[in-house]
Amino acid sequence: MTDATAGPADGPAARRERIAALVAARGTARVADLAVELGAAAVTVRRDVEALAAAGRLHRRHGVVSAARRDAPALGRVVAIGEPNGYLGVILRGADAAVAAHGGRYVLEVARDQAAAAAAVRRALRTPDLAGVLYAPRWRSVEEVATDPVAGICPPEVPLVVVERFAPRGSALAQRDAVRSDHATGVHLALSHLRAHGHRRIVLFCRDDSPSARTVRGCFRDALRSLGLPVLSEPLLSSDGADATHGAQAPDPAEAVRRLKATALLVHSDTDALSLVPRLAGAGLRVPDDVSVVAYDDVVAGLGDVRLTAVAPPKREVGRAAVDLLAWRRAAPDAPCRHLEIAPHLVERHSVRSIERSRAIVRS
Repeated sequence: MTDATAGPADGPAARRERIAALVAARGTARVADLAVELGAAAVTVRRDVEALAAAGRLHRRHGVVSAARRDAPALGRVVAIGEPNGYLGVILRGADAAVAAHGGRYVLEVARDQAAAAAAVRRALRTPDLAGVLYAPRWRSVEEVATDPVAGICPPEVPLVVVERFAPRGSALAQRDAVRSDHATGVHLALSHLRAHGHRRIVLFCRDDSPSARTVRGCFRDALRSLGLPVLSEPLLSSDGADATHGAQAPDPAEAVRRLKATALLVHSDTDALSLVPRLAGAGLRVPDDVSVVAYDDVVAGLGDVRLTAVAPPKREVGRAAVDLLAWRRAAPDAPCRHLEIAPHLVERHSVRSIERSRAIVRS
């Protein structure tokens, strides 16, 4: 590929070819990032993108451009149903860009409970150009999984992809395509990183109010055992207040660290991890000098006074894969359903210290 920096001698045609080449190579790109990379004014690049979109060479939506798909018909209308909170919001934005890349139209239906999700599916089914449904359920409890009405409302001939969740085996939604982050690999990454720094006494502080949290909790013990690490305790609640499932109170983190003689913590979510650091410091435990911390999720983990090492679930990639899976299902309606997992990666920062340099935590 030629040098992507556009100098003042480059004319509009050459600059547009470079924009088209960059977007084709990457799949999607932000208009603001293209302007910086090309050394051109944002308004100039915006006009170039509009010209390329008018020519059918790019798709543009909300400041993001994507390559035109010429190997398949446009998707049509894709309806995403879910609660666009911080975590799922990133997934849904990834899906939005992917729908544009497929030449479709993306519509988000906000659904904070199952009744709203069911109503959204019924509205979607009345859409004449419906390509399919992306369903990102919240499932605050195990009981909600069993009573989810969406599978019974959406007919089998309408593609439906469950996003960032796997429904339990035997349930109706388990017979639908699904894609999620591979949290078992994410937990293993975190513990492997801590073990490589000499930590063997590791405790999990984790929520229990979402499917992702429950999956992380469920993977923790198996990951410890696979790495030859001791199981010090069951996962502990990472935030104050009542546990949505068990009604338990969150323990004092510093007391738990000292009682269990833990040298490292894995904390879900990264918001809870950020709030945990000053609480530990107030009790005389500094991160990472006295105790190392790895956050699970990487939305805000790098923004605190201590920049936290974090497991980063592939949220945008999950959104893109869900749309690709929906497009595949339209082309192969009779194929067996697919359940896909995408591995997270670890972002190293400054919250983990090798055990040889750590201060022993034995005081009570």
